[in-house]
Amino acid sequence: LLSDGEDVYWLKNPVEAGGKVYPAGTIYIEARSTTAQALQTLAKEVGLNFEGITSRPAGEALRLKQQRIGVVDVYGGSMPSGWVQWMCGQYGFPCQVVYPQELDAGNLGSKYDVLIVEDGILPEPGRGEAGRGSQPDPESIPAEHRDKLGAITEARTIPQLRQFLAEGGTILAIGRSSGLGLMLGLPLTNALVDGNAGKPLPPEKFYIPGAVLQARVDPSHPLAYGLPEKLDVFYSNNPVYRLKGAPGVRKVAWFDTGRSLRSGWAWGQEHLNGGVSVAEAEVGKGKLLLYGILVAFRAHPHGTFKLLFNGIYYGNASPARFE
Repeated sequence: LLSDGEDVYWLKNPVEAGGKVYPAGTIYIEARSTTAQALQTLAKEVGLNFEGITSRPAGEALRLKQQRIGVVDVYGGSMPSGWVQWMCGQYGFPCQVVYPQELDAGNLGSKYDVLIVEDGILPEPGRGEAGRGSQPDPESIPAEHRDKLGAITEARTIPQLRQFLAEGGTILAIGRSSGLGLMLGLPLTNALVDGNAGKPLPPEKFYIPGAVLQARVDPSHPLAYGLPEKLDVFYSNNPVYRLKGAPGVRKVAWFDTGRSLRSGWAWGQEHLNGGVSVAEAEVGKGKLLLYGILVAFRAHPHGTFKLLFNGIYYGNASPARFE
């Protein structure tokens, strides 16, 4: 619809139509001369249902826009990044692959609205450089691929990502790459630390190497539009955070019990209680969306795809109000 020039909105408040109440996050499409045919085609080809209304729904909304999407990768290939690239193509999100040299050159906002940074792409806080092994000699690589070489570093790359955010960009940081929030000095801490030693919990106390857990979700937040209040998520020893209560950082999904296991096994799951797994942070004019959980793991967990897709649209959706 967006690519065809239709006007598409998220409604922030529930709306009644056809005797049914639709929740916050319902999609509203303005009627234009081309709209009816477009919706008939979608209903037939995709199986969507639409309800016609006679007037605009009153209240606040977010107007959605087409996004210029960059998916960060490194030479040699990141498997998590590759799966997200595949998902973007599968679900109609045109994207470009972004390599370290382009990130380090800066001026990212001139080319992208959204950057997706998958698990393991960014260096962990204090590590300096993401671990991908040594880079090959450029002379051994065909000239047309040399611009893909390079490493993502805390010294060169993170300042450019900070600038991208400050100028209004959106970054979706997934898994270990959500440590970007710590590198930018946001008011959050690692929830999985030993209370006595203050160090990360050792495997003897906490170890969940791939299980389905249940998280509590705030469905009034745009990242969680269309999701239930309790959501099954895929978790594999991923980061979990505690927020310090400062303005500008809001939790979206969190573990509200010490027994969140739904399938698989979990050692020390009680340490997750109260920990935040998905959060939004304001950085300058932009938004940093932190996903500790693996919302797109190998394109399997369809139940959490909305967290990723909503995040793509949310960054520069513009406020609107209908009277």
